[in-house]
Amino acid sequence: MNIGSAHRDKETVDKYHTETEAKAKELRQFIETANAPIFGIDADGLVNEWNQTAETLTGFSKQEVMGKDLVQSYITDDYKESVAKVLDDALSGKETANYEFPLYSKSGDRVDVLLNSTTRRDAAGSIVGVVGVGQDITDLNKSKAQVIQASKLATLGEMSSGVAHELNQPLNVIRLALANCRHEMKNGLGNTEKILGKFDRVDGQVRRATAIIDHMRMFGRKASESFAPVNVVDVLQGALLLLREQLRLSNIKLLEQYPESGDLVVLGHEIQLEQVIINLISNAKDVLNQGAEEAQKEILLTVSENHQNVSITVQDNGGGVPSEILSRIFEPFFTTKGVGSGTGLGLSVSYGIVKDMGGELSVTNEGGGARFNIQIPRAD
Repeated sequence: MNIGSAHRDKETVDKYHTETEAKAKELRQFIETANAPIFGIDADGLVNEWNQTAETLTGFSKQEVMGKDLVQSYITDDYKESVAKVLDDALSGKETANYEFPLYSKSGDRVDVLLNSTTRRDAAGSIVGVVGVGQDITDLNKSKAQVIQASKLATLGEMSSGVAHELNQPLNVIRLALANCRHEMKNGLGNTEKILGKFDRVDGQVRRATAIIDHMRMFGRKASESFAPVNVVDVLQGALLLLREQLRLSNIKLLEQYPESGDLVVLGHEIQLEQVIINLISNAKDVLNQGAEEAQKEILLTVSENHQNVSITVQDNGGGVPSEILSRIFEPFFTTKGVGSGTGLGLSVSYGIVKDMGGELSVTNEGGGARFNIQIPRAD
C-alpha cells in the first residue's frame, strides 16, 4: 500500500470524525438552548431528552426525569391514554402535529403544551424513540377561558329579562294558589284533600323555580379543565330550561326532533356545549324578532347521529345570513346587531368550543333561514 495514500485516507477519516463530532456538539447545543421545550423518549417510553426550556417550564431538572416514564410520571390523568396513543403512533412511524396536552409541573401546577412529535431513527433506519418539540400555551388557554367566561356572563345578562319572566310564572301560580287556599280555609269552603292538592301544585312550582335558579348558577360557573362524557339531549334540555319562556314571549314556535336513542354521548364540557346551544338559539330568536312575521316565526332544533358523530342543528326561518358576510360570521367581534346589542363574541366563542371538542360548527342558508350545524365525535 502507498504510505502517502494511507496517510491521506487517515486524514480524511479523522477530518470526517472531527466534523461529525462538531456537528453533533452543535446540534446538542441547539437542543439545549432552544426557546421551545424539547423532550425525547426511547422505545419504552422512558425520557432520554429534556432540554433547558423543558426544565424551566416544568421545574423538573434533566437529572430528575431521565429514565422515567413520561406518560405515567408527568402527564395529567385525564390525558394519559391519549398522549400514550400519540407517542405510540410516533413509535410506529406516524408523526403528530399540533397536539395539545397538559404536563404536571414540579409545583403541582398544570402546564399546557402544544406538541409536534417526530420519530427518531438510528443509522440503520430503525425506530428507537420519539422527539417532541412543544410550545407553552398555558397563558393562551387561560386567556381563552376568560373570553369564554366573559361571553357566558354576557349571555346571562342578555337572558335576564326572559329568565325573570320564566320565574314570574311559577311565582304567580304560587301566589294565586296560596291566596285561594287562605280564602277557602277562612270561609270554611275547602276540604283537606282539595287544599293538599293545591299545596302539591305549589310544591311543583317551587321545584320549577328552584331548577331554573340552580341551572343559572351552574351555567355561570367556570368550566372544568378536563373533558368528561356529556349527554347531548340533557344539555339541550338544560339550555331550553332557560330559553323556552323567552321564545314563548317572542311568539316563536320551537320544533324539536330527537332520535329514538337518548344515549347520545360526546366528550367535552357540559356547560360550554350548553353555552353554544344558547348562543345559537338566542341569535336565531334575535333574527326572527327583527324581521319575521309573527305567525311564521319558527326555530327547528334537530339532533341526529351516525356511527361517528352526533349532529345538532339550529335552523330558523328569518331570511338567512347575507351572502357577503357568510364567510365572516365566526370572526371575533363581528356582529350584525346594533351597538350595545351584542358582544360579537358569541359565534366565535361557540366555534372555538366546538373545535376544542374535536368537532365542527358550520353555517349555511337553507329553508328560508340560517342553518347552524354542530358535528361532534361520539364518545367511544
